[in-house]
Amino acid sequence: MRRFQQPLILEQKMNQKRSYKMIALLGTSLVCAALLGGCATTDALNKAQTTADQASQKADEANANANSAKTAAAQASQKADQANVTADGARSTADQANSTANAAQAEADKAMQAVNNLAEKIDRMFKKTMQK
Repeated sequence: MRRFQQPLILEQKMNQKRSYKMIALLGTSLVCAALLGGCATTDALNKAQTTADQASQKADEANANANSAKTAAAQASQKADQANVTADGARSTADQANSTANAAQAEADKAMQAVNNLAEKIDRMFKKTMQK
């Protein structure tokens, strides 16, 4: 029986050696895959960092543009305020001119009334003189 057991033990040892080789080959494959995966991950990280840097740069540009627009808006608002002050001055001048014109019209109306009264008086006097 011992004779039959020896080939069986040899066969088991050979199978065991094959499984060690298979495990070693599988482990080596996994290590290679991990290394290649690490490189791909590093590449992906580099791409992500580049994308993040570009996004940050675009955000900085947008912020600069926003600040520029804010400055332009402030200047426009200041000019609008100046235009309002000028318009208020012009309105005040126009109101004064209108008031002066109304006063002159009132004076002219008074003078015309006086002229009309005087003309009526002269007319009555002329009629009285003609009747005599």
